[in-house]
This record gives sequence, structure tokens and C-alpha cells, in this order.
Amino acid sequence: MIDAVLEAGAQDFEKHVERLQRYIRQPSVSAENRGNEEMAAILAQDLEALGGKARVVPGVDFPIVYARFDVGAPCTVLIHSMYDTTPADEEGWVVDPFAATRMDYEGFGDCIVARGTEDTKGPVTIILAMIENHRKAGVPLPVNLILLFEASELGSASMPPFIDAYLDELKDADVAYWPFFTGRADGTAVAWLGCKGLATMKLRCKAGDWGGPVRSEIHGAHNSWVASPPMRLAQALATLKTPDDLDVAIEGFYEGLEPPTEDDRRILAVLTQRLDPKKILDGIDVKRFKQASFADALYAHCFVTDFNVAGLQSGNVFEGGHKASVPSEAVAAIDFRPLEGMSMEKIETAMRRHLDKHGFPEVQVEIQSGYIGARLPITNWAVQELLGAYKDCGFDPEVWPRTATAIAADLFARKVGVPWLATCPGHAARKHSANEYITIAGFRDAIEFITRLMWRLGTAKPGAAKVGA
Repeated sequence: MIDAVLEAGAQDFEKHVERLQRYIRQPSVSAENRGNEEMAAILAQDLEALGGKARVVPGVDFPIVYARFDVGAPCTVLIHSMYDTTPADEEGWVVDPFAATRMDYEGFGDCIVARGTEDTKGPVTIILAMIENHRKAGVPLPVNLILLFEASELGSASMPPFIDAYLDELKDADVAYWPFFTGRADGTAVAWLGCKGLATMKLRCKAGDWGGPVRSEIHGAHNSWVASPPMRLAQALATLKTPDDLDVAIEGFYEGLEPPTEDDRRILAVLTQRLDPKKILDGIDVKRFKQASFADALYAHCFVTDFNVAGLQSGNVFEGGHKASVPSEAVAAIDFRPLEGMSMEKIETAMRRHLDKHGFPEVQVEIQSGYIGARLPITNWAVQELLGAYKDCGFDPEVWPRTATAIAADLFARKVGVPWLATCPGHAARKHSANEYITIAGFRDAIEFITRLMWRLGTAKPGAAKVGA
């Protein structure tokens, strides 16, 4: 029966490409509060047309599209993805980023160049393509489906309360799946066994009783006897990391984190031998890793949580000129990627304790959002089905114990209590950058893969393997 589904997919492939283009042409940009309600409505309508029960559920920030396809199958798969995108205001776009232009692009062959192709309207579209191919072939879905599409570029704020409210229904699931294109440009497939989380915060140093100018700024001549908020903030930031910039120096920051297993270390050793460090560096446009060896860099990427100072703001900077002043406030925008076992509450407490201990009580800690990652051992039944689906499609994937990509996987692994899977074949790239694209060939591979994966999950015996069961 799966052959009939795949044949239906081949016949309707151009229709699926057109659906992706239609979704892209409806901008839905959370950071600009633009188009999310319209995109959610389109998705719910399409899912209803495919035979599902779908509705748009209001969220804390943006709505969630919640749909179910109950076909009486023994296995239920919860598929989680996003319908929004980042802004497309970068310089250098070769096409209108929301025109969904299909073109031969930069030696990658037939592509769609547009915002959302990789992150994440492409993945959303392959889900609907898989469902529609079953419908056209007259073949029942091999699994029951629970679909959750959120807008999460601003931190998945709506997902925790949604999961709390619908937990009894979501616990029908046997496994959760995050479809995301991870194939490399050379055709190599990549499978993740887990992901990191994401937390964002501001560290803010304002003038006050401790010192600094109470007005917006004062003349720089007063720096000799008036404290500088940007200098204090810079000093505070320097205490957060070890002097070699390789680890976090906050006592208690990693509380609860489980160390890598022997299986993790074996997978990492294979990956270290298989990967070409130069290709990795070239792919992210940098000259070298900050670690002494590639093995150390890869370990950090998979198993270390680090601070990223995404921005610093204070005073005035003029190219070709200068204004001598002491600012009254300085702010650092920080993000980091917490791992399973850690908690946002303990991290915030450890940060506050660290700053006070090092003499920076005036530096305020403002947590904006945060969620934890999750991962599975390679022996887990669902992981074995994921890897089997890659083999069915003719791929020998690189297996990563964890990616540094941030996804709210802990909500499903811990709260819902199911194994969490991710990745699919297909090459797409440049999310958050100009000229985001997906290859048409990769899009085709991804639809076949998700079809085969659903059939594998549908014939597995997951009941006793639920996390926490």
C-alpha cells in the first residue's frame, strides 16, 4: 500500500510545490506581528479539506493550529512545527523574499528561493503532502496524527500553556516528531538524536545609588570620578565565562545536567572521523574553531551550553567621529542553549547569585523566554525507526548525538512523556539570512521520507516504550 501512496505523491508532486509557494506568499512574520493570523487560518482550512479536525487556538502571543486525524491506528504521532518566519529585511536578496521564486540557484539546481523555505514552511508543507498523498491513493494513514503548528520565532511562549491545557489529549501520542531539512548540499543525510533549548535574557546596568550619571549621559570628563555603567556591565560579562572562553564560570549553572553516555561518546567519535572540519568552517563562514581540536569543538557543539552575546547597547558610536560622554545605562542581549536536566529557575538563581558574589548587584537579570532541549539514546525504538526510514530512502546518515539547533523538545519529552524525533532528508539553507532556499530534489526526498517514517512508526510496537511509562 505504501507504493500506491508514493506513486500518488510522484503524480502530484508539482501540486505540493505550488502549495509551498502559496504558503510562502502569505507572509507570517512574528517579529513584525504580520500575517500570523492569516497563515494560521489557511493551514486550518487546508487540514480540514484533507479530512482532519482542525482549529485555531488563541495563544499568549500568536495562535496555534491544532489538528487531529484519528483513523483508528494503534500508533499516534504528534507532529510539531511552525508556520511563521523571521523578517526578510537583510540586504542581498536576489529575488522578492515572499515571491517564492523557483529558479536554478547558485549551482544547487532547481530551487525555491524565499523566506520560509527552510524555516519552516517547507517542513509544514511536506506534512500536508504526505497526508494528501494517502488521500489521493485511497490508503488510510498508517498512524493517527496530532498536529501542532505554532509561531515560535519569539520564544514558543504559547506552547507551554497550550500543552498544559490540552495535556490529556496530547498524551494519546506515542511519539513526537519535528520534521526539519538537515541534508547537506552534497546529498549527505544528517540525523539528530536530540537538540538544545533556547533562553534569552537581558543583563542591564543602570545608574543609581551605586554610581553613574542619573541623567541620560554626562560629559566624558567626569569619568575619572563617576562610575561608568557600560564599563561595569563589561566587567560583569567577563566573569560569566572562563578566561579561555571555553566554559561557563557560574557555579550551579549546570545543576541537573546528565553527562554524555558511552554510546554518546562512541557516536561522537564516529562523527569526528566522518566530518570534514574545513567544510564545516566554510559552511558557517569562519576561519577556525575556538577549541584546540575539532574533536573538542564537536563535543562543545553537542554537549556544552555557552553564552552568546547577541548585542551590546550603550551610549553613542559614530564612524569617523566621537562624542565624549558617560552613558547612564548599558544593556547586553544574551542567549544560551540549556540542555535536558537543567531548569530555567535554577539558571536564573545561579546567575543572580554569581553577579552578587562577584560584586555586581546593580546588574539586573531579565529573563525573557526559555525552554529546554531533549534527546534520545540511539537504542530507543523510535530512533531505530527514524534511522530505518533513512535506510529505506537509500541514505546512510551522519548521526549526531545532539544538534545545537534550539527546539522546545522538552515540552514533549518531559510533559507529554513521549520520545522526541527530528530531521528528514532534503537540503535547505540560509534561514535568518538573505536568499534562504530549498532544493526541489530535496523537497521531493523529504516527502518520501516522512511517508516511509509514518509507515515504520505505524507498524512498530511503541506502547511500553513511552518515556516515563
